[in-house]
Amino acid sequence: MANFRVPYSYLRQQFQPDGELARDILRGIEEELKYGRFTLGPAVEEFEAAFASACGARYAVGVASGTDALALAIRVVTGGTPLHWSVVTVPNSFVATVGAIYQAGYSHLRFVDVGPDQLMDRVLANAAIRESQQDPAAIIPVNWAGTPARLPDTGGTPVIVDACQSIGADLDGMRFWGTAMCYSLHPLKNVNVWGDGGMVVTDDESLAQEIRLLRNHGLRGRDLWVRRGFNSRLHTVQAIVGLRVLRDLEQVTEARRHNAAQYDAGLQGIAGVTLPVRPPGAKSVYHLYTVFVERRDALQAYLETAGIETKVHYPIPLHLQPILTSLGYRRGSFPVAEWQADHTLSLPIHQYLTEVDVDYVCRQVRTFYAEGEYPPPSVGFEYGGRPAPDELADAEFEISAKSHGP
Repeated sequence: MANFRVPYSYLRQQFQPDGELARDILRGIEEELKYGRFTLGPAVEEFEAAFASACGARYAVGVASGTDALALAIRVVTGGTPLHWSVVTVPNSFVATVGAIYQAGYSHLRFVDVGPDQLMDRVLANAAIRESQQDPAAIIPVNWAGTPARLPDTGGTPVIVDACQSIGADLDGMRFWGTAMCYSLHPLKNVNVWGDGGMVVTDDESLAQEIRLLRNHGLRGRDLWVRRGFNSRLHTVQAIVGLRVLRDLEQVTEARRHNAAQYDAGLQGIAGVTLPVRPPGAKSVYHLYTVFVERRDALQAYLETAGIETKVHYPIPLHLQPILTSLGYRRGSFPVAEWQADHTLSLPIHQYLTEVDVDYVCRQVRTFYAEGEYPPPSVGFEYGGRPAPDELADAEFEISAKSHGP
């Protein structure tokens, strides 16, 4: 229908071989070749220090993936894996959130629904904690799409924030809260590396030291084996990439926020399109820009013919995944997350979009709905009759406009 293209993936532009970013990274790698410090070298320590500073925390520990960051943090924070204890999280995340819980040794999992802001419903989470026969081992809110979630009233239960999509996000002017925050450096994240990588961020020195021990087989030094650990080291090459990309974080974040604001203005008032609630005090980094739409599949196909690539994150809520049927949940268990999964569409939001690009997307969406009547859903009905909250996720590195991933 048009020669105009708005790709979803930006990796070709970010890491173009003759670009400044790629040249800086390759120079750093070439310099490291003089020393051969490819495992937990000085570059990892430098990246950890810079990452902790960017997140407003005292410590950051680099690991092999965002999933490992969550799994190791759960193991250390909870101090063990008693089989009768549970971990509480949300059903609208990428599969890695629950995968990390199982990887940490917990077989009991409890979901709570989300609110219209796509974040853990604090009222429901508080109720789940109160009604539990025993305190959960941990609460894991998810900073969905880059938007920070407020913590429920845990009564002392540890909170481990799945912040994998939200590097640089802040809540009420703060970038760190909870017991630990876990980040992904997957190629599609806003601070990304050339493969997988992750970070555990904390203010607790003993927690950081324990995760450093576990990520390296449980070895103290080279030869003293003191814990059953894992091989989950952040590669030196990835640290070199991440350290350079981190320098652009604020610029990238501002560009994405600018694009989001333009989308918010351009998509307002379209019958058939509903914008998620923007939580007060929360500044998203817009890892994703999502809207809730009627006739999603038809709209997605129409936008594709117009040269606009979109994604769906995530069409099957976790509690409806085949591997989790033993938990006893069914369709209707979490009506908000289910409705959102049926209606959500992610539009391109990356830092390389121009105002012309965003305007073109908005105009095409508006054109699609121009001939039909698609009244916006009633929040009271679509969100199960509940009010809004009181205060308002592994793929190999691909440089491709068709990249998929969390």
